[in-house]
Amino acid sequence: MSKNKNKNKNRDRVGQVGTNGNSSGATPSAPKVESKTPSSQELLAVNEVSESAIAEAADVDIDAVSTMTITPEMTNLPALLRKAQEALELCRKREKRANEFKEELDKERVKLSDQEKSQRERSRELDRQEKELKEERTALDAQQREILDQEEALKKRELNAEAGFITERRESLRLLEEEARLVRQEIGDCRKVVAEERLALERDLAHRMEEHEELLRRNEAEMKSRFESEYEELKKNEQKLHLQLVDIERAKRKLEFERQDIEEQRKNLEQRTEQRAAAREEALNFEIKALNARLSSASADRDRLDAILREREESDRRFGNKSPEQVLAELNESVKCCQKLEKQLAARPNLAAVERLALLEREREAWEGEQYRLTQEKLELERKLGLCEIAVTEVETLRDQKKALETSRNLLQAALEELRADVEDRIRRSDGVSPFPALMQMDEDKALRSSVNLQEDAIDLSEFTTDLQHRIASDPDASNPLYYSLRDLRCFLGGLAMSRLHLLQGISGTGKTSLPIAFSRAVGAGFKLIEVQAGWRDRQDLVGHFNAFERRFYESEFLQGLYEAQSPCYDGRPYIVVLDEMNLSHPEQYFADLLSALEQEPHLQKLDLMTAPVEPAPKLMTNGRTLLIPRNVWFVGTANHDETTKDFADKTYDRGHVMELPRNREEFAPQRPHHRNPVAFESLKGAFDQAREKNGKHGTHAYKFLDEKFAEFLGRKFRVGWGNRLERQMMDFVPVVVAAGGSVGEATDHILATKLLRKIRNRHDTRMEHLVELQTLVQESWKELDKKGKPTHSLAIIADELRRLGSGDDE
Repeated sequence: MSKNKNKNKNRDRVGQVGTNGNSSGATPSAPKVESKTPSSQELLAVNEVSESAIAEAADVDIDAVSTMTITPEMTNLPALLRKAQEALELCRKREKRANEFKEELDKERVKLSDQEKSQRERSRELDRQEKELKEERTALDAQQREILDQEEALKKRELNAEAGFITERRESLRLLEEEARLVRQEIGDCRKVVAEERLALERDLAHRMEEHEELLRRNEAEMKSRFESEYEELKKNEQKLHLQLVDIERAKRKLEFERQDIEEQRKNLEQRTEQRAAAREEALNFEIKALNARLSSASADRDRLDAILREREESDRRFGNKSPEQVLAELNESVKCCQKLEKQLAARPNLAAVERLALLEREREAWEGEQYRLTQEKLELERKLGLCEIAVTEVETLRDQKKALETSRNLLQAALEELRADVEDRIRRSDGVSPFPALMQMDEDKALRSSVNLQEDAIDLSEFTTDLQHRIASDPDASNPLYYSLRDLRCFLGGLAMSRLHLLQGISGTGKTSLPIAFSRAVGAGFKLIEVQAGWRDRQDLVGHFNAFERRFYESEFLQGLYEAQSPCYDGRPYIVVLDEMNLSHPEQYFADLLSALEQEPHLQKLDLMTAPVEPAPKLMTNGRTLLIPRNVWFVGTANHDETTKDFADKTYDRGHVMELPRNREEFAPQRPHHRNPVAFESLKGAFDQAREKNGKHGTHAYKFLDEKFAEFLGRKFRVGWGNRLERQMMDFVPVVVAAGGSVGEATDHILATKLLRKIRNRHDTRMEHLVELQTLVQESWKELDKKGKPTHSLAIIADELRRLGSGDDE
């Protein structure tokens, strides 16, 4: 404010001096003064030059102004105007460079704002600063206008000086010196402000460059990660496509050979009919029959090749009329593209290259704009050309389609010839080779062909059970010692006598899978562990299947186990097939044939593997197509019950022996057993038969007890009943448990819990009062069967159901 006041005072003084000069009348050169008065255009030019010079002044210019000395030449307005115009031109060039720099900054700002939201905030901050700079520039413009006023006053004083006003000239020179001092002071202040703003702008620019480099590094990392993910996705898609192609090819081959089998069966049937009808005329019609056979074969080949051609056309249609080679070529091209991108990513440019890339990017943007304009012009010209030449294009399109169809036909013809050659080669190589390579290899295995010495002495089941417990606990082949109670082992032996199908249930880690394997090792029996899969649906998943295209039967581990069980090495010993996680799929589907066969007489228990005999066939197969189920084989399935498993059907529970192993088992110090030969199957079976003869009355008594005490009550209250199968099973189970050292109550408790009370679990129509009555009935009537023992398993099931229904009675 003090500076402005001084300026106003100086203007007032200049005005007073001019007025006094005019009033004195001593103005002889008044016309000359008017001739030298600057025009309005000159004043506007001076104003423009001053504004631009102050706004665009550099440090060097400001220093020059601050240090210059006022000379008489400086009061010459035309010279000052010329110099001011030169300064204006210089300022315009600088302003142009500044504008170019500003445009580059704007482009960078726009680019950064698109990549990061935070950059928008910084851009707004810069706009605010720019607005403040404009305001400051407006203030400088006001100062510049004041300087123009001062220059105008100087012009007046110059005129007065020319008129002879020496005193006024001196006064005006003093005032000019004072104003020059004030201007130098203001210029110094402006220089400081400009320096501070330039330093701030340089800092902000450096900060933006750092952020830009950091953004480039992040983009590079994201691009690398995206390329890697896309490459992995491409590999997964390639694997999926390969698997789909394999599945399609396998299904196509399976369908084709099924059709061939049917066709061959039909031809064989027709051939046999013709042979029987024309037996007497065979000699006369031999040549005719040969010609007919050749004609039938040619027709079959034609039909087969037509079917193959139709399937291949359908396959080509599904793949967009692309051959497998083209699909594979596209996949290979994708892999090469990914590898190329990886190499490009590994060869990312350095900082200098990034700067060069930024420059090229700006040039590319300009080129793209020009390219877009040219593209639009090109499209317009092409549209006009297309309207004129549409007929020619249609003809060329039809010609291209014709060529494509001819190429596809040639490829299909070549593939058909290749397929025919492949089929003929496979048929030629399969002649004289057995479709059961694994079973044939077992026939040649010396270890399986040789017999072993067996322990054929009579077995005392009580001593056998105790010895079995210690042998299992001290098994050197087991990773951890296994401790099973005598009650569990007695129940397992009773189940072996009762049924050839065992279902071992319980939570994970209770030794369900280990029990049958440990039993096999302890008695020297054979075993085969089969891991059931969740996708099994029929017997082919369990037993295996025949591939007519390769003339080979894919023998599963299960089939090899059945064949191994009747080899000379194992036919005299027990053999256990363990189906681990049996209820991952429905056993009633994939195990249906075995469930049905086990209900038949022993000589009818068999599996039909082929529809017709094969040559050469494995030695132990009957009629070249049937495999008997050996008498020495037991099937033991383990089961967990959770959201990933299936429930067994009641018929499966009824046919099998069910055991639920406890969570905790008591440990003991096992005795070191003596060496013993493998136990003979006949010895074990003889021990079971002897137990039935000796303790058969206990089985009859136990069944009579269940029938009299629980049949009517369970049928009336819970709709639970049973048939003759339960009686047969109890006549086999109870005597063996008693002979092994158990009691009738122990055996009956297991049958009641697993065969009858199992059916009342988790039912929605169960009433609590009926459970209480059943609990009381079991507790009161059990003393008639076993005065010492208690039905712990049966009472536990009833207690669990009472808790489920909300009762706190656990007794």
